[in-house]
Amino acid sequence: MTRLCLVRHGLTEFNRLKKLQGASDIPLNEEGEYQAECAAEKLKDEPFDAIVSSPLGRAHRTAEIINKYHDLPIETMDELKEQYFGELEGHHIDDIMEKYPHGELPGAETFEALAERVQVALDRILEQHAGQYVLLTAHSRTIKSILSLFSDEIDMLGTKLDNCSVSYIEHAESKWQVHDYNIPTYMGSEQK
Repeated sequence: MTRLCLVRHGLTEFNRLKKLQGASDIPLNEEGEYQAECAAEKLKDEPFDAIVSSPLGRAHRTAEIINKYHDLPIETMDELKEQYFGELEGHHIDDIMEKYPHGELPGAETFEALAERVQVALDRILEQHAGQYVLLTAHSRTIKSILSLFSDEIDMLGTKLDNCSVSYIEHAESKWQVHDYNIPTYMGSEQK
């Protein structure tokens, strides 16, 4: 059995200001660093065998902070980057939602393309880390895309994943199964 612990990165200034980040490489802010410390504390006794991360700084830094209790090499996978939103990155989310209420954003990577990309990452993880317990740090839509491959409960637009929340999936008997998602590791100003 292969298990994955999926952690969304900590807060960034773009998150705080409700700006669309996508593939833009926005770092954690002070609160995001603290959130990642809380996640690290919550996950310190988890027996991880490996860590994989999006190469974007906010996810990789979250992995680094959690890794202080595990001392494992952090492998990066480009397939775990956030959904690409093109020219809309940096724009206010409310303005985008008002202009594109059905979520079909011009110039953005499609949900289908994102799903194909995360499936490649999952296949590689399964090949390289079969039977292991893997920490994966990534982004809201990347993680939702992974979860939605195996659960009808997950909606790419409607399901919320909090910063530094934890989700769990496992691969057994030739299939992936979602066990839980959006478990908080942090109770702060955003998530009380």
